[in-house]
Amino acid sequence: MKIKTGILQCMHLDKTYSMLSGKNVYILLEYFKLLDVHGEMSLNDIQFYNFLHAVTDLSKAHIYNVFDMLDVDGSGRIDFDEFYLLACILISLKDKEEKQFIYRHSRTVFELLDEDRSHSISAEEFSAFGFLFNFQGAAVSQIFKDFDISGDEELDYKEFKMFAMACIDKQNDIDRKKREKLERRRRQKEDMAKRKLERVGGGALGAVIPSCYTCAIQ
Repeated sequence: MKIKTGILQCMHLDKTYSMLSGKNVYILLEYFKLLDVHGEMSLNDIQFYNFLHAVTDLSKAHIYNVFDMLDVDGSGRIDFDEFYLLACILISLKDKEEKQFIYRHSRTVFELLDEDRSHSISAEEFSAFGFLFNFQGAAVSQIFKDFDISGDEELDYKEFKMFAMACIDKQNDIDRKKREKLERRRRQKEDMAKRKLERVGGGALGAVIPSCYTCAIQ
């Protein structure tokens, strides 16, 4: 998931507690009120969809999955507390600080993913909602199996904490390798351009020197 330009680009979480400052909470609340056109201090599914569609690249199906996940009381609406939690998650992803966020708020994240309130996260729940924290791909699925110590295809709270940290480390390693690959390609292109320029420059100089030498003899 990628965060597009918008109000969240200007916000950052506190490094110690992974929370927004009082000033940013106030700004977010005023923004929430602008989205809440009916003045009910909550967002319906349409308002929520328009917000997430504007600030992320999530598909319509994923956006409604997030809505259902956050709507823990089944009211069909998202209040400010739930909206605040979502904003913090998105900001942590934007700033690549999801590991710190999950570490500081592991219980909240666990309960968020535990849709059926069984005190464990099943492979199905993980598959349906893990995208919110960029828990996707074959590598992540393998890590899920590795940390499923009991073999029941479910993670309890302790297993989830270890899994989340390993997952994000794996993703960071993948991202690092991608950056290194792009950097190597960039340097290769620069070297090729430099060598080409040297060849062109050498050829032009070689043409000028004999010409000048001929002129001097004449």
